[in-house]
Amino acid sequence: MALAMGAMAPTLAITRLATTRPEPRPLANSDGTGLLLAQDPILETALFFETETMAVRVYRQGSNHLMNLYNKATDVVEARGIPVSIIPSHRDQIVYRADRGEAERIARINALNETELEIIAADGSLVLKEPGFNAVVGVPDGSTDFQGNNVAPGTGAIVLSAEAARLRSQPRLGSDIIGAASRREIVDVLDRVGNPDDGFIWYQVFHEGVTGWVRGDLLQSLR
Repeated sequence: MALAMGAMAPTLAITRLATTRPEPRPLANSDGTGLLLAQDPILETALFFETETMAVRVYRQGSNHLMNLYNKATDVVEARGIPVSIIPSHRDQIVYRADRGEAERIARINALNETELEIIAADGSLVLKEPGFNAVVGVPDGSTDFQGNNVAPGTGAIVLSAEAARLRSQPRLGSDIIGAASRREIVDVLDRVGNPDDGFIWYQVFHEGVTGWVRGDLLQSLR
């Protein structure tokens, strides 16, 4: 699978699309620790992964890329909205570098979807270098290798599930179920990622006061 980077006219009553977008809840570990995957519904995630001690989110805002860095051990956001440069690489990988402030923060993902976070102090000393896990990547508009209907964030989608689409705490099967949206109901799409582990698009959606993740084959665009 190629790496995808920037790499849902029945007569039934349906829920009205929210006119005011709430602040989405962060992704959370099973213990409730926030991972800050999606904070603003008009921004799209380009790369997210965890390491043993950190959670990294690189996201797009227009043509710019920004980085959030969350320390799971201290429960502190060490970086928020730091500008990111995409560094050319000859090793079949994408490298995002944020060098504002006292340290250089480098997030990498290769063609095998292996991730790594490296933090280098201003004096050149290595602060941290950890492999990542639970990676998800950005999904472009149009054609993609990920399965599921492609719905743009900031729009509405209709639930296609035979009974109800489960809203999960993270964009993967097996994560906690935190809500549900019945067939033919409308949800508000906030963010869109591709999960390399299962090959599906996943959507962060808002429905009846709950923000959660739904697999892309259970939603269809209203457009």
